[in-house]
Amino acid sequence: MAAVAENKGITPEKLEARIARQPVAESRFTSQSLGDEARPDEGSPSHTHFTIHIDLGKGLTHRERVILYNSARRCEVYQLLTGEMTFEYELLEVDGPTDSSSKHGP
Repeated sequence: MAAVAENKGITPEKLEARIARQPVAESRFTSQSLGDEARPDEGSPSHTHFTIHIDLGKGLTHRERVILYNSARRCEVYQLLTGEMTFEYELLEVDGPTDSSSKHGP
């Protein structure tokens, strides 16, 4: 928003955005073969609701407020959060012994 405000010659009293996150559906957790670590089930989708409060202060015209509001709605963070995301995890193998009883030193 600050970059858009500067580019458009808009001088807001303040530029503040607060994001509140509410999980709507929690993932189920289970213990699997990696020990007692809990992890989400693969097939249990979760949904998170974000509420964004934007405070531009006083003194802006309706048009200026709309310009800054739309810039916040189209920012990189918004695009990341609203796009489809995929994650790929890979557990890397460690070279050498991994047993905690193995000897260290000479």
